[in-house]
Amino acid sequence: MSVEFFNKVVDYVKKQMINEPTGHDWYHVERVLKIARKLQALEGGDLDLIELAAILHDLSDYKNYDYDEEKARLVLRGMMGVLEISNDVQEKIEKIVQEIQYRGVDTKKPETLEGRIIQDADWLDAMGAIGIARTFATGGRIQRVLYDPKRKPRRRITADDYLHKKREGTSLNYFYEKVFELPKMMNTNTAKIWAKSRVDFIENFIKQFLIEWEGEDLK
Repeated sequence: MSVEFFNKVVDYVKKQMINEPTGHDWYHVERVLKIARKLQALEGGDLDLIELAAILHDLSDYKNYDYDEEKARLVLRGMMGVLEISNDVQEKIEKIVQEIQYRGVDTKKPETLEGRIIQDADWLDAMGAIGIARTFATGGRIQRVLYDPKRKPRRRITADDYLHKKREGTSLNYFYEKVFELPKMMNTNTAKIWAKSRVDFIENFIKQFLIEWEGEDLK
């Protein structure tokens, strides 16, 4: 992939994702790209395809189109056409974008190594300090309750639950319902190792959150 073409794609995606308030912005894409490159260096795969898929993976997020996945797919196709990406590469990217989506117990394992690397990279960015910030930012946007001790984490989240019933949970419960499930769902051994430290950070954050919730730190 030429530097000129790479920069063209980057500039286009930046313009499309500017000022997004929940952390699903260009900087998220940039972080996923960096993580995906690190994974590719250790795990293999087509670097050009991985880079393109990382940059484009959230360009037409179906959550921005009333969860209409077909509409999101067509938007992505149209945007890739504007970028003059070849049809065969468009098909590969479309497949990756569809397969990497988290859908609770209905989540798919991508068929290709490139798809598995993008899925791992995307999920790693949902963990750690940035994952915490994104979770609460999203919770505010969708008017989800911060925390309610009476609401317990749902044990089994289906695709329908994840897509259409996010407000039934709480932002704190979201870590139990999704984020803590991700490490064991990781595709590559490298990502599984990296996920542990980020999940440990969230666990320590929740411990402190609950201590402060009860005022137990004030003695």
